[in-house]
Amino acid sequence: MKMIRHVCAGAVLMLLINIEGTFCLNPPQDVKLVGSYLQWKKPPDGDSVLYSLQYRRGFKSDDEWYNVTSHNGTELRFKITPEFYGAEFRVRAEKGNDVSEWKGSEKVQCVNTNSCVPVMKLFVKPEKVYVTMAHMDDSLEKEHGEHIEFNLSFWNVDNGGYSKVESIITNSQKQILELESGQNYCFQVQYLFYEKPYGNVSNQSCASIPETLEMMKSRDLLFIILTTLLVTAMCGVCIFLLFKHHKKVKQLLQPFRLEIPEHYLEFFRSGEFPLQACPSPSSQSLQSCDIIIVIENS
Repeated sequence: MKMIRHVCAGAVLMLLINIEGTFCLNPPQDVKLVGSYLQWKKPPDGDSVLYSLQYRRGFKSDDEWYNVTSHNGTELRFKITPEFYGAEFRVRAEKGNDVSEWKGSEKVQCVNTNSCVPVMKLFVKPEKVYVTMAHMDDSLEKEHGEHIEFNLSFWNVDNGGYSKVESIITNSQKQILELESGQNYCFQVQYLFYEKPYGNVSNQSCASIPETLEMMKSRDLLFIILTTLLVTAMCGVCIFLLFKHHKKVKQLLQPFRLEIPEHYLEFFRSGEFPLQACPSPSSQSLQSCDIIIVIENS
């Protein structure tokens, strides 16, 4: 039992010695985000030291760290670009096979990227639009206070064209706009810092303003009236044309009459064809006359 204790104590001692030997360099000092830069200071006796920089998106202990390959190992700062929003950085010193422990930074926020846009949401009602604008984080408010404002722009979209753009500059995160019902409007928002554009412009958000119940009833009533007038006008035109051209219409509506030759009618009435009388022998005419004999079957 004592032997096992001695073995465990020796293993722990060797592990501590290895750890102390591994982190034999002092870490970078005062690692922090300043504006759009990640900055740090040299450790004591930090001459000829290189710096390795890593970042990760999440904040769980098992989230993977990635190397920042664009960093020059001798520099004491790193430019924060928009794609690193929400990331966490860590820095360590390296010299040959010796390294220091990692020193981490705070999470990258809007005040560090200069590219954030307000989060905008729309809620429409008849003749009104409720616009809510929120910050992606609270860093801008903490850093700039009331000097950071929202520039809300909106315009009417009519048949593919655009009307004049109207803007509202405000510190309030909620706006109620009274707009024309039945029309389409688009909205955008951007930060203003000391009345100058700050960050990026948000994507367009468009919405159709619903009509009020009274407007819908009025439109339906107008449709019924116009339909009635149109049908009445068409009926009046038809009646006028009938009176003006009634003779032609009457003639066109008469049934087709088939004229039958008279001798066929005579046959149908008597059952015999009419016979033509032959000239008498004393007639001066020398024409011969064919006699047609009709034999009736008994």
